[in-house]
Amino acid sequence: MPAQPGPAARPDGRTERSRRTREAVVQALVDLYEEGDLAPTAQRVAAQAGVALRSVYGHFTDMETLYAEAGQRELERLQAVADIVPADLPLPERLDRFCRSRARVLEHLLPVMRASRLREPFSPQLQRNREQFVATGDAEVLRVFAAEFAPLTADQRSALLDALFLVSAGPAWEALRLDRRLDPAGALAVLTRSVAALFLPGGTA
Repeated sequence: MPAQPGPAARPDGRTERSRRTREAVVQALVDLYEEGDLAPTAQRVAAQAGVALRSVYGHFTDMETLYAEAGQRELERLQAVADIVPADLPLPERLDRFCRSRARVLEHLLPVMRASRLREPFSPQLQRNREQFVATGDAEVLRVFAAEFAPLTADQRSALLDALFLVSAGPAWEALRLDRRLDPAGALAVLTRSVAALFLPGGTA
């Protein structure tokens, strides 16, 4: 006779508690950033997460490893925020959807970007996180505007990618929101005009 299936394995309680604690610590770091604490210590992260300090270091050997996981979690969360713009839409529609999506993503990331700026010079992991975010943004640009990049020479492609980074990446959004004190709608309008100027005659989407 065929063997009867055994009872479904029950999740190990300690493993589940450990997973929840680890997630709480990562979320606590992001929450502190969003609350304006741009340089939280491990002690403040532990207090925010509602766990003992030893629990933070039990899961993360140092703040660098915590930064690494938090950066990866943020990249994953952005997938729910970003709009996957079809590359075969007419250019004006792609421009509009790209800029709206980019603005949502950057507004979501603003507290994390501000906090990372403070520690990046002293944190190899935050520098790697930044490189990963830049590479992800470049890949999105090259996918959405593949038709416009295709006929360009290598030098022209590089120059256009640099220009698009200048007007539509994190530093530009941070400057518009904090230095120019624009609200998200105002910052989006500037971003859209700037991106359109690189693609459309007259610079209007």
